[in-house]
Amino acid sequence: MIYEGDIYRPPSEADSLLVQVTIGCAWNKCTFCNMYKEKTLRVRSLEEVKADLRSALSYRGRFKRVFLCDGDALVLPTPFLTEVLEEIRRLFPEVEAVRIYASARDVLRKKPDELKSLAALGLDMAYVGLESGSDKVLAAVNKGNTKQEAIDSAALMREAGIKQSVMIIAGLGGEAMSREHILETADALNKMQPEYLGMLVLHFGMDSPPANLYGKEDPRLPSSKLVLAETRLLLENLELSDCLFTSAHVSNYFYMKGRLPQDRLRLLEQIKQL
Repeated sequence: MIYEGDIYRPPSEADSLLVQVTIGCAWNKCTFCNMYKEKTLRVRSLEEVKADLRSALSYRGRFKRVFLCDGDALVLPTPFLTEVLEEIRRLFPEVEAVRIYASARDVLRKKPDELKSLAALGLDMAYVGLESGSDKVLAAVNKGNTKQEAIDSAALMREAGIKQSVMIIAGLGGEAMSREHILETADALNKMQPEYLGMLVLHFGMDSPPANLYGKEDPRLPSSKLVLAETRLLLENLELSDCLFTSAHVSNYFYMKGRLPQDRLRLLEQIKQL
């Protein structure tokens, strides 16, 4: 396998085969993220990707899933992704699922039939950075999409049969916009109905958001007290039918895991004990 630069993947893809189909992130303008700042977007050739897949044959039997890197590989044209997925199925028929990072922009550019065809070839889940449901926060951190676009993209994925693992960032609105950030985020999630929800925390390694989010000239990272308050407010306002919630990311101050809605009261009680 050949990799260019640092490689990032969700914690839940630790045992997956990582295949780099793009270099960098197509947007790469979010102020809270510096993961791909050292890279300029480049699409690897199909020949390179297929060569990597062939080289992974020696690891056959050691993975059940494939994760397509880098930052938002769903930006690739559908014919390109189709060939990659078909090659994975041909070389590794035992692979159970292929997963990918995706932005709302990527999804909305695809036609419903394109998403369904990718799902039929094994693309079973997209990791989506909602970050916040507040359009004010999204604009301030230059996310590049609106709350409604995130909701609309979720509907397209659900219709296509692609599961969603949605990421949000505690503290992204600072103290001044904390309540709006969380309530609007809960509202967006209730409309998106993801199968998985991960809470991250604004942390060192992310660029500081604009100072006006915090009402201070010197933006600060969120305190554990603020994160706990936001987590509680989020859980109190979520209306999800069946979703696994975690705060397992390395950025978080505490670990929580539970299935919503049935574990809501237990999680809220856990917060009281922290």
